[in-house]
Amino acid sequence: ALGKALKTRGHQVRIVGNKAVYPYISKAGLEPFAVGRPNIGPQEVQRYPQKWNHLPSLRADEKKLTDIGFDYDMRDSVDYLLKACHGADIVISCLLQDAVAAMVADIYTICWIRSSVTPFPLCFSKIETEHQRYYHDSWRNIKDLSRFLLAASRHFCELSPEYSQVHQTGFWFYEYPDWSDEQPNKELREFVEHEPKPLVLSYSSVPVENPRNIVEVHVRAAAKLGRRILIQQGWADFNESHLPSDIERDNVMFANDFIAHDWLFSRAAALITHGGVGTIARSLRNGCPLLVEPLGHDQFFNALQVLKLGVGAVMDSQKLTADRIANVLQKKILTLDYKRRTVEVGEKIKAEQGLITACDLIESWL
Repeated sequence: ALGKALKTRGHQVRIVGNKAVYPYISKAGLEPFAVGRPNIGPQEVQRYPQKWNHLPSLRADEKKLTDIGFDYDMRDSVDYLLKACHGADIVISCLLQDAVAAMVADIYTICWIRSSVTPFPLCFSKIETEHQRYYHDSWRNIKDLSRFLLAASRHFCELSPEYSQVHQTGFWFYEYPDWSDEQPNKELREFVEHEPKPLVLSYSSVPVENPRNIVEVHVRAAAKLGRRILIQQGWADFNESHLPSDIERDNVMFANDFIAHDWLFSRAAALITHGGVGTIARSLRNGCPLLVEPLGHDQFFNALQVLKLGVGAVMDSQKLTADRIANVLQKKILTLDYKRRTVEVGEKIKAEQGLITACDLIESWL
């Protein structure tokens, strides 16, 4: 989103990233460069779904979370980033590449900007996170916050006073030009637009250990409520083979292809999701209440914010049953109060200009 916005302003933008996202980078008209890390796409993550589920280790109070398991040599990252930054005026890094970006910026004597779409460590004091193993040490060691961009809305979370210098721009929404003109096929359109509005299940780019169980409890919950449900395949690989034989097929649709989330969420009764901040932001912007089932990383914090805002509910992703899901949906998420609050928050988020603010700041630092 940020790269596309900067390119629109006439800047040449290179993105150093995972090969799995190269098609998206190229489609946005940007230049993809290798990151020097192993490729992590749907096939790779589906081999190790347990590594994305932090709940067992958190409950066992283990000393550290399960390692993701994709080893790489930082020296390779430096070499790759040096190539990508040759002739550049500025390097913008995310958390995982901060150390490498700092070295490269120093070598080339260019401006270095830190950025994050993940707000959770910055919303707590350094003392509060001192003994929390799931907070990265580099967050607590930040000294220069004058060129730090946070792509999150003030209407979603508040920064700790210790991080008040961070520029909280608002969410960065990627708007691909074709999306506004793209029309879903007739079958999808009729399924989604038929009343009552359907539920949507989307775990986005998160794998799960038991996709069959996840699909089953949610389709049964939808059936108990007399609701249809659309299930996005995502990196969890939800598909029709996971559907119980006694469930009415006409009330369930699996979406394997791309669907513009603005179109989908604006027509859904509620979104059931793992709790990634991008998915939540898009859902809120479209006034779609949420049921969050977090597994790891920042998802627990994002779920907490959903609760605080009164725009959805949270369930333990390891203790899901059809009855529990149906009960939470019926008594909370599908009520008029939750819908009203979600629409109110969504209107505030839509009024923000996160990308414009970020681009203005970046250009002022050039």
